[in-house]
Amino acid sequence: MTALYEYDNLGVRVRVPYHVGSDDPRGRWWSQGILFADDPGRTKYSYTPPNELDYYDSKGTVGLIGCRSGPSTQRFGGIGPDAGVGMIRASFAVEGAGLAKHYLKPNGLRSEIDGLAYWLGYSALRSTVTVRRGGSTGEMTTTAAPVDDMALGRALNLRATARATAFGQQTPELTYRSRVFLQTFAKAPTEWSDHFSLHFGLRDLLRIAAWKSLDFQSHEAASTKETFKQGGVEKQCWYPVRTAATSISEATWTVSDRFLFNYSDIDRVGIGRWLRLTRQYSRGIDPLIRLLDLEGATVDAHMMQLGIAMEAIGYQALIDSGQTPASANSTPVKSRVDFVVAEVGNAITFSTTSFAQDFADSYNSVKHANRTPVAPATKLEHYRQGVQLLRAWIGLRLGLKKAVLRDRW
Repeated sequence: MTALYEYDNLGVRVRVPYHVGSDDPRGRWWSQGILFADDPGRTKYSYTPPNELDYYDSKGTVGLIGCRSGPSTQRFGGIGPDAGVGMIRASFAVEGAGLAKHYLKPNGLRSEIDGLAYWLGYSALRSTVTVRRGGSTGEMTTTAAPVDDMALGRALNLRATARATAFGQQTPELTYRSRVFLQTFAKAPTEWSDHFSLHFGLRDLLRIAAWKSLDFQSHEAASTKETFKQGGVEKQCWYPVRTAATSISEATWTVSDRFLFNYSDIDRVGIGRWLRLTRQYSRGIDPLIRLLDLEGATVDAHMMQLGIAMEAIGYQALIDSGQTPASANSTPVKSRVDFVVAEVGNAITFSTTSFAQDFADSYNSVKHANRTPVAPATKLEHYRQGVQLLRAWIGLRLGLKKAVLRDRW
């Protein structure tokens, strides 16, 4: 019998068969819930796996990080010995890791994010087309020379990095691909959560710019304790990471899609402003972004969550303008919306003459059972206008001009 490493959208796990009567205390890691005769109070032995474990099979090594016991199944009696299969769940699996303990706090993390390359306007490929006289194409050349990293921020040396790949060199269907990664890297080992806070921050910025549920496509981790030499030069190892914590999915962005604003519109300064804004206005921006995860939900659910975002952003904006928290808290929804509308001005395309009251009526009709119902079509219109308002407010906070925003809706 052997342990089995698995991963899917539900997480990372290792299934481990064991003998129920084993004297090996390690066997108790996989036997969660069993009461042993020699330890009825479960105090004599440890029933919790170490935080990190090393696994290996014919495909290679895996470093398991954040390990904990999962459910187990047992068989008692019969001809064979009593046996069971237990489970260890892990927060992260680093495939190819030399030792799991090197990745308790990784030095580096890379993430592919759907749409990132398009938003940055960044690629490892360069194509040149030579046109003959008369307009016919004479020659097309694609190069995959190394490109410099794109610095995006100071925190954990936030940057984008690109590498090119090619498939089918010996066939008529040669395919080139540029893979662009968001990267954080620090000399000192750094918590996974510190890396991911920046990666989620950039992913959410892309979601606001696109108003589309853009997700991560892959992750890689690095430890300065694991390197290799190439041509006499020491290189950093980057290994694939499996986790259920980040909603990995296939890319959906296409060249026909577009962003409300791109990196060239806000530059590094805008990214820094965004990261500060998400900390200061998290109570409003978080539910706004999570609207993109409500696919299939009712218009009432969307309006309710957008109302929460609108209230929270209006509340914090009033405080930033000089009001006390008590005064901002007592300000009704309509007045909070009016304040945000005043900041945005003519950067939006719809009439704001009665919007604050209309939005408040739609929101309160969902929030309070004693309020007059609003027709679903009307609520949907107010919802779409509210989303445009808050996206415009964010764009202005990141440095975009009102005229630029208005022209792009």
